[in-house]
Amino acid sequence: MDSWGLLMRRDDPLSQQTSIRADDLLNIPIIISRQGMTEDFPKWLGEKQDKLNIVATYDLIFNASVMVREGLGCALGFDKLIHTGADSGLCFRPLEPGLVTPMYVIWKKYQVSTPIAEKLLDELMGRFSDAPMSECLFPSI
Repeated sequence: MDSWGLLMRRDDPLSQQTSIRADDLLNIPIIISRQGMTEDFPKWLGEKQDKLNIVATYDLIFNASVMVREGLGCALGFDKLIHTGADSGLCFRPLEPGLVTPMYVIWKKYQVSTPIAEKLLDELMGRFSDAPMSECLFPSI
């Protein structure tokens, strides 16, 4: 499961908080993923979603991080996808209450794959084969 949170500049006032609540998002420019806007956030935000100041949407969090770095707003996204070390100028704060999304690896069962794709799939299966519900984590269609 991947955790959602707010990606922001280190000089943003919200960076002083340890977590971000829905009310914290109401008065700031928000950059949000298209998928999150329709799938994950309606449940988490409830009626407050209509009060957000959404200034942009993204498909790739890297693109959103460039907008954040340039001061266009703060991005709602997954943790650990963008470098937020002390030298980056960006920081990440988790949402409270937490919002997590399950991730899936899906492939066509009888697809002819490249050798490198086969190696990746073998590696994933090897690492997660002992996990509960591995059949559900690695469905094949």
